[in-house]
Amino acid sequence: MATPILPKDNLHTDADDMDFEIFCLIWLDANTKVTDNRETEQKLRSIINRLKKFQDVKQCQQYIEERSQNERVVMVVSGRLGSEIVPSIHKLRQVISIYVYCMDKKRNEQWANKFKKVKAVVVALDELISRIQADHKIQKIVEEPFSINVFTIGSDPGKSTADVNGKFVFFQVLIDCLLRLKSNDKDINELIKHCEKAYEDNNCELSNLREFKNEYSPDKVLWCTYAEQARVFLNVSNDADNLEPVLFEIYADPKLAATKPFADISAHSKYSGKSEILFMPGTIFRLNSVKRSSDNQVWIIQMTLCSEDEHDLKHVLMYMKQQLGSGETNLRTLGKVLWKMGKFDLAEQYFTRLLKDLSPNDPLLVTLYEELGELASQTGDYNKSVKWHQKSLALKNPDESIDSVRIDQPRNYIVNNQ
Repeated sequence: MATPILPKDNLHTDADDMDFEIFCLIWLDANTKVTDNRETEQKLRSIINRLKKFQDVKQCQQYIEERSQNERVVMVVSGRLGSEIVPSIHKLRQVISIYVYCMDKKRNEQWANKFKKVKAVVVALDELISRIQADHKIQKIVEEPFSINVFTIGSDPGKSTADVNGKFVFFQVLIDCLLRLKSNDKDINELIKHCEKAYEDNNCELSNLREFKNEYSPDKVLWCTYAEQARVFLNVSNDADNLEPVLFEIYADPKLAATKPFADISAHSKYSGKSEILFMPGTIFRLNSVKRSSDNQVWIIQMTLCSEDEHDLKHVLMYMKQQLGSGETNLRTLGKVLWKMGKFDLAEQYFTRLLKDLSPNDPLLVTLYEELGELASQTGDYNKSVKWHQKSLALKNPDESIDSVRIDQPRNYIVNNQ
């Protein structure tokens, strides 16, 4: 049997750490004699785009162990290397399924059957790809992270931005800012370029991107989700330790949709015959109860959709939203919100991104340079801070030679810091 193992070129590329997907497909095999590797890679990447190839067990294990707890690893491994690495990594939360691709099925099943995360031992490439594809349809639904933050009402609910309640308020302000941020063709093209880089050589995904680019208009965007009817998947086995099946029962009154809209998107679902409801990020629910089901098999969490006026943080939230002003927001507004949240790198990124869109005589440049200078000083980059302030002063006083002595020119000074 010819082993279509992929070459170990490009173990780490610029797009590896982009947060486009949580799933990663790892192929570990020491065999370098490859046939039809390009076709194999395309088939696998059409299922899971992030494909990593290793020939060394230690390198592979280190990479898996360094993955975030939120990432999900699907692994294809040869029989020989599988018996070596699987005992060390099968309990890791990141690893959700393992497939042994080998020449001797019976012999490798003897050790592989001891590990629940080994989903199959196969000798045919078509069977391997078919099995990965079928399993991943379920994995995408079960394993996608469900991000919920819980805040409680205390004696001082808004006491600190580092507190959970403080994070809740700032997140709501950030969502409000993003909702009012108008996009343009340049933003769309930039997003598509990032996606094209992440899905480079993935013909299936690139064709979808081109279709999106041709049909996109800012007033016609369909947000979609992959949430399936919960009870269908409550019996899906999960081999990770310390996890429990949970069913969310949500009562949502359509009259509250004006606060954070939600919609039935079943008609646009990839899964025929299934019901899907899409809730916006930042939607607020009131927790009613947490209890076990009557058969004691499932935790049931009952929640009710509520508006922003139904919690004790509403006054501080309204005040902070008012600081954004009314109408459309811009990248400067977004940068200032991120700055207040302590996301200095992101704030600087959006400030400098806005600089590219402004004309040389735009009056906003002076303010933007000053804000970049203040931001740089807060991060401890004082040289950068001085340079930004120099740019601001140069615009304020164009007739004065304020940068006749440049910050980057080598000069010797003695400073007494005592």
